[in-house]
Amino acid sequence: MAGGQLRRNGQRPLYEVVRRQQVLSEQQTRGELPAARHCWVQAPDGGEPWPGVVVAWVRGPEGWRGRVVYVVPGEEPVVVEAWVEAEHLRPVTGR
Repeated sequence: MAGGQLRRNGQRPLYEVVRRQQVLSEQQTRGELPAARHCWVQAPDGGEPWPGVVVAWVRGPEGWRGRVVYVVPGEEPVVVEAWVEAEHLRPVTGR
């Protein structure tokens, strides 16, 4: 279900919306976490967290890890893509 077609009014057909909900429900039943969520990445020095987006999850023997794209701010911000342990991530809930 990649992309899909939008109607003239810019909305997705109902069957696509229902199918997406079914897929999410199946993922939750299997213990998979949904991807593509905004998050905060804990800075190694304990400073302010960095903004990021979790694009994938994997569960291994050590627990959950997220594949995250995040920005390290500074004079010249750096974009990083890395696998990050779940304990170093938290959801964006409005600070």
